[in-house]
Amino acid sequence: MTTDVVRATARRFLLCVTLSSLSVPALAQFVPTQSGTATGAPRPNPAAEPPREVPPAPMVVLAAPTTTSELLREQADLEAALSAANLEAYVTQLSEFLRTHPASPLQSSARQSLVRAQAQLGEQRLRAGDAEGAQNVFRQAVKTLPNADAARLFRSLILPMPLLLATQGLRKEAVLLMREFQPRAWDNAPALEQIGLFYLSLEVPTDAQEVFKRAIELDATSANFHHSLGVAYQIGLRLEEAAAAFQKALELDPKSRVAWAALADLQRSAGDYEKAEANYRRQIELDPEHPTAWGGLAICYVAQRREREAIEPMARMLTINPRDVRFFTQLAYVHAVNGDFTAAIAAGTQAKRIQPNYPWLRIVEAHLMRRAGDLAEAENILGEALQTAQFATLQFELGATLILANAYDQALEPFETFLKVTPDGEFEAVLGGALPVRGPRLARLLDLERRASLLVASSLLSDDEVTFIERYLRFALLAKQARAKGATTGQGLMESPLEIAAREFVAGKDPARGWRLLRAAETLADVGELGIAERFARQAIDATAEASRVAGGGVDSPRAEDRLAEFYVRAQMTLGWVLYKQGETAAATVRLREAVKAYPTAPSRREAAWRLGVVLEATKQDAEAFEAYKLGYDANAPTASDRRAKLEAVYKRLHGSLDGFDAALAR
Repeated sequence: MTTDVVRATARRFLLCVTLSSLSVPALAQFVPTQSGTATGAPRPNPAAEPPREVPPAPMVVLAAPTTTSELLREQADLEAALSAANLEAYVTQLSEFLRTHPASPLQSSARQSLVRAQAQLGEQRLRAGDAEGAQNVFRQAVKTLPNADAARLFRSLILPMPLLLATQGLRKEAVLLMREFQPRAWDNAPALEQIGLFYLSLEVPTDAQEVFKRAIELDATSANFHHSLGVAYQIGLRLEEAAAAFQKALELDPKSRVAWAALADLQRSAGDYEKAEANYRRQIELDPEHPTAWGGLAICYVAQRREREAIEPMARMLTINPRDVRFFTQLAYVHAVNGDFTAAIAAGTQAKRIQPNYPWLRIVEAHLMRRAGDLAEAENILGEALQTAQFATLQFELGATLILANAYDQALEPFETFLKVTPDGEFEAVLGGALPVRGPRLARLLDLERRASLLVASSLLSDDEVTFIERYLRFALLAKQARAKGATTGQGLMESPLEIAAREFVAGKDPARGWRLLRAAETLADVGELGIAERFARQAIDATAEASRVAGGGVDSPRAEDRLAEFYVRAQMTLGWVLYKQGETAAATVRLREAVKAYPTAPSRREAAWRLGVVLEATKQDAEAFEAYKLGYDANAPTASDRRAKLEAVYKRLHGSLDGFDAALAR
């Protein structure tokens, strides 16, 4: 999730890193082209390895030099360490120098050389595929410098190491390494700023917030610190705190070249277009070439359907930055919200030329497909997007597409990746990987993610669609909880949150109500709430004709006659099964026989036949039960082995052995 403000901050950060990387000397500056003893520092040939029974001589630790001659000898020892032929030896000999000369005035120089060498050794191991070895070396390097030197030299010596981990795809490891170093810079505001920008570049908002709060404690007059804290809040979806931080930055620096636009972005995302317009114009007065301000101003006008007024700022934005995929996506999104699908397609086409897989663009594309009635393509688009991005709104859009197609079984999975429901029916989610939210309206929770990421105030889905989705989710998730707890028929059902949710889910007089009744009946029967399940199943059967006119059971909607067959069979099967569970076996048999014989081509007929077999076996009608079981058996299904065992048991009971079983099964 990346905002324009975040991207601007990241650019500043990467520029700093680039300059820092240039300041890291290569190892060749410290290693002579020929290995050996450095000039002016004679070293004896190493003695032969002592016999194993002779303990090694204790390490000599030298006191601080008191004469220039002693200092020159230490310099010679350091140069000898710096003359190592390879990185491993280089690090080992520098470490030995530091251990044996703890009071040397050359310690600082030696430590800096060691950190540079450790950084290069870690990089060497990382590129060789030894990620764990690289991290160990980096940790040693981070601990090598005293705190004062580490903070002062953070940008040139420390920062390149976690950054290298991040660029090699080890984001978590990079963050952990930075967290390990962070306490050592806790009293150095410039180093903290760099650490905070690092966290922002990796979109780790909680850490960035902590660091910039500390930086502000050290320097409360820094507008940059307040602005960066606002960015961290925005990434973390804490939009009110973000706006307050941007406002504080502007109080400290009214001529900020970024904060007016950052504040206006949040105002636009809340639908406060008047304030947003005013602040975008303030930003433009300070920086006439500010693309975000011009683009934001244009989208304010489009959102208010003031198309003519949007032309000039949009032209200015496109002149400055004609390849901003996020701007084109925002434009497509707002046009889609307004119902101007032709303009939405045009803006989306421009965005797709720049970055086809931008996740928010895929959301807009899927919405346009839904509105065109192509639910299968909408599902495909969102499924592809989830291969490269994972966030709550994307999962929500996929689940919404499936629900709108009445594909209830498939729909629940994407929602469960980020969503829970409390026993009293409120939604809980963790957004942005860090922000826990709770409330009765799921849409309001997801508003935060859309507003922070795309700066758009309105949802693509209508209020009625969102309400419908929320009702199903509340019902389905409460039912799942009841199933896990083992709900008991008839105990407190009339006042339970589950029944309230079920009634809300099936409410309405539209043709799709039959599918909702069927789904509710199946779910309630599964959790043991049989009384209301029976009522819903009977009502579903009565609604068969209307239900056959709407898509049901999946995004690839079959023909109307096929929908009729499938719906009717499932409804009769569900009612029959509920009656059986209530002990009404005769009535259950009638319903299940109807389900089996009514539409021989319906996909659910096989399951109806198997359930009929269960009822017939329970009533001691083994011969008919065997035939029903046989009709419900599928040798290629996951249930094949269990069902074959049941068939064998009934056959053996009928015939005394399994002789002729395979032939009977094949008939």
